[in-house]
Amino acid sequence: MAWGSWWRGRSGTGPDASGKSTERPSEQAVLGAVADELSALHGERWRVEGEEVRGPGELAVRLGAAPDDDPDRLELVFLADRDRPETAVRDRVPRIDGGDQDPVRRGVEAWASTTGAALIELVAHNGRFAGHLDPADPDGLPGWHAIHGGVVGWGTGRHFHDVQDWLVRNPVLPALAPALGGDLGRDQLVGVQVHFGGSGGSGGGGGGAGQSAEVWVHGEPHAAASAALAGLDWPRVTEGDAYARTFVLLVRRAGTRPPADVRLRAAERR
Repeated sequence: MAWGSWWRGRSGTGPDASGKSTERPSEQAVLGAVADELSALHGERWRVEGEEVRGPGELAVRLGAAPDDDPDRLELVFLADRDRPETAVRDRVPRIDGGDQDPVRRGVEAWASTTGAALIELVAHNGRFAGHLDPADPDGLPGWHAIHGGVVGWGTGRHFHDVQDWLVRNPVLPALAPALGGDLGRDQLVGVQVHFGGSGGSGGGGGGAGQSAEVWVHGEPHAAASAALAGLDWPRVTEGDAYARTFVLLVRRAGTRPPADVRLRAAERR
């Protein structure tokens, strides 16, 4: 299975993870994978302390409630300030099967390159980890200040990269804006995950039966936006597999104040 990650022409692959398991890993194994991936991405030390992963300053990641109805995913909760619950951003992490890598570790790697990158950029605020989009940016979501994480893709076959390449060339936030609407439940720190692609062969047949498109907002599926994503003209897979994922942090609605002193607290408490 091939693997890659891009953000506007920046490319690279994540660290290798050996082994493969079909069982849900322990909490400590997941937290250890999160610490490893964020340390490699950030260039700063992240460590497991008790039931959370701690980074520089007040940054932290915790496991969320286990989704009983979806055993193939786990929930991670990133806190820009572990002492302030209002800075929490939830996101679901999928198992990514294929190759010799552990499916959960592979999912955590994809989470770090997309969600983790955007949330670290919230604190770093220097453009090193993710891209910034102001409310008037044609690639962004109208009315919101946003941070766009990386675009990760994986799959098999000769065209495994087609869906990912399409996502790099075609920003989806403007296309999803009408379906997302104006009320996203909160006015700051709203996570939007986009995940789509499919399998060809007898299951997909190139006709859409093997295709899927999901948009999650603040850790919950958004039916209208998912339907809008499914209706876009991204490549349908006729052989092999091709999937792509990205994450956008809507930092704040235009006209509202930014999250109070998150960046300062994280920087001062190293």
